[in-house]
Amino acid sequence: MDENLISKKELLELKGISYGTLYRWKRKRLIPDEWFIRRSTFTGQETFFPRDLILERVDSILNSKEETSLDDLAKILSGVPAEINITMDEMKRRGLISEAAAVAAEQFFPGTMDFDGALIVFSLDGPIEDGDLSMEDAKTMMHNMAAVDDREALRQSTVRLYRKQGVAFCAILPDVSKAYMDTSSKLIFEVSMPQMVAAFKAQILLKKGAEDHE
Repeated sequence: MDENLISKKELLELKGISYGTLYRWKRKRLIPDEWFIRRSTFTGQETFFPRDLILERVDSILNSKEETSLDDLAKILSGVPAEINITMDEMKRRGLISEAAAVAAEQFFPGTMDFDGALIVFSLDGPIEDGDLSMEDAKTMMHNMAAVDDREALRQSTVRLYRKQGVAFCAILPDVSKAYMDTSSKLIFEVSMPQMVAAFKAQILLKKGAEDHE
């Protein structure tokens, strides 16, 4: 069986959730229909899921469901962008990004940003702050991400930074399982944009909620 998949039975046992809970999350659109993959096995038809995606999604639901309703959580976890227009200064003021990320991004997003522009900066803020990405490497990634016209595809992609013979280059991969890179290229960093979409939307809602109560 494909190691990138996990069976429904294994998922339920691993995460300690019931069949009914799983399908209630599906009805609430917390888990996309396309993640339920039917495959033939020696015991008949079974349901499988993309392993990394479903494990991260279940963890997100379990960690958030005490503070957030399932309906609000579905909005956060969906790939649909929030309707925002925001400046770099506003993102810093709201604690969404650091000064270092703002400096790296200013040449690519000089004015007001929509959701996707702000998402790009947000997605690289942590690695910049933690020192996992140098300023130049972050700029390389931002430059390539900002140049993608199909923003929906970007939101569903894994973005990787490779280095070969001292030169950094960026790969934007809608399907990582079909990526075949030069074996002499070294993977430096990667970010899952579906994860970043959920994290950014959650931060937007949390920050907004906190401000509304001030």
